[in-house]
Amino acid sequence: MTLTSEVFIQATETDPAVQARAVIRTGQQRLLAALRPKVAMLTELELGADAREAALATLTHFCTGPVRRHLHATDQALYAPAAGSLETRLLISALRTAATALDRDIDTLTRTDNAHRAKIIAQSIEAHLATHLAVEQAVLLPALAALPGVELATLAVDFATLLDDGRLDRSVVLDVGGFVTDD
Repeated sequence: MTLTSEVFIQATETDPAVQARAVIRTGQQRLLAALRPKVAMLTELELGADAREAALATLTHFCTGPVRRHLHATDQALYAPAAGSLETRLLISALRTAATALDRDIDTLTRTDNAHRAKIIAQSIEAHLATHLAVEQAVLLPALAALPGVELATLAVDFATLLDDGRLDRSVVLDVGGFVTDD
């Protein structure tokens, strides 16, 4: 006998994969919704030096905190399971390259003291992050859902756990062909 909670109509709101995509999409939307006003404060307003420095500090703090945490959570919870599959390996390589570029932009933002340069970097971060998240929604999540043995609902729970500064219980993989040294 099947439990009622296990019965769902595929591609409807009762489908666990659809619910998982909604959880991930909500996290992405919250990130962008929080980022956009911080970027706008720095790029669209003519602020005095003190207010501009405060806006830059706020944006930098957000990028080095929640944005990087989001990139890490996505890598661990979504990219890692797809990286080993032949069907998604190239996609994951491209997404990781884009995430690395975003991370470098964040590093550059933290080091800049030029107001004009900070505006350009802030706009770049916002645009690249929005595009990156759109690719994850449109390409990565459907690809993950199609992979055999991958449960998108479980990955969404892992993603949410990592976003909340939690840790995943991962089993240790031992390389029995290697050897241990005291280097």
